[in-house]
Amino acid sequence: MAEEKKCARCGKDAIGVESFGCCTAYVCHDHASSLLLELAPGTSLSSGECYLERFSPSREATDPGSG
Repeated sequence: MAEEKKCARCGKDAIGVESFGCCTAYVCHDHASSLLLELAPGTSLSSGECYLERFSPSREATDPGSG
């Protein structure tokens, strides 16, 4: 069974991973960059040394406070 990824800043369930050069972190909705939030779930973006991946909905936690 796969371990759920947690936000590096606050410990909430991560919605994706952000890698900017040498720094990589799992992030929740609250701490995700606007670039990651603009990605559709299940997609990724790679440009130069930057890599962003938005997890698919099955890996994202439902946040009852959102929406």
